[in-house]
Amino acid sequence: MCMFCRHWSFVSIAGLVVAVAAPLAAAPIATSTFDAGDEGWTVVTTLGYQGPPQYSSTGGNPDGFIYAVDPDTGAWGFAAPATFLGPVSEAYGQTFSFDIAAYYDPEYVSGWVGIEGAGYQFVCLFDAPATTYPDWHGRTVWMTETAGWVDPDTGLPPTSTQMMAVLSNLEGLVITAEFVEGLEDDISGLDNVVLMPEPGTLALLGLGVVMVLKRRGA
Repeated sequence: MCMFCRHWSFVSIAGLVVAVAAPLAAAPIATSTFDAGDEGWTVVTTLGYQGPPQYSSTGGNPDGFIYAVDPDTGAWGFAAPATFLGPVSEAYGQTFSFDIAAYYDPEYVSGWVGIEGAGYQFVCLFDAPATTYPDWHGRTVWMTETAGWVDPDTGLPPTSTQMMAVLSNLEGLVITAEFVEGLEDDISGLDNVVLMPEPGTLALLGLGVVMVLKRRGA
C-alpha cells in the first residue's frame, strides 16, 4: 500500500562574495524537468496501485512533462524517484517546488505534498490549480516545521528535530494530483520539480574563499 493512503482525505570584498557564492547556491539537490522521459516517477493511489506515468515530449512548461489518468476509484498522486530521496538534510529551510496542471475543473481547493522518514509522516497543503490544462501552475512548499506541515494522524506540526530526522533519510515524497471528487478518469500533469539545497552552507563556502584570499593578500 502506498504511503499516506490512510490520510489522503486529510486534506569589492562584497562583490567577490557575490561572485563566489551565487553560482554555488544555484544548484538544486534534485530536479526533474521531464525533457527526456519520466525520470523514474511513479503514480500511486490510496488503493495500492503503483505504476508508471504517461510521458509527453511537448506541452509541458516548456517541453516534456508527465501526466496520468486516475487509475482507480482511490485518490492518487505522483511519487518521487530515488534521486529525491535519502539524506537530503541540506534541504531543511529551503523550497520544494513544482508545476502542476489539471485537465478537469478542480473541485478541491488544495492538494498536499507528503514526506516520510525516520518513522514520521507529514503533509503540507498547496493551492489546487485554478484553471485547466494547458495552464500550468507553479507551487512551492518550504521544508521547515513552521511552513504548515502537520502529522496527518494528530494534526500537530513537527518539531525541528522531527523535520530534520525526516530529511536526514527521506523515504517517500508524494505530490497529490486528485482535484476532482469521485471522477475516475480525471487527469493531472507534473513538470519542473525542484528540491533546493540549504544556501547558507554554500554561502559560507564562498566566504571561506574570500577569507583565504584576504589572508594571502595580507
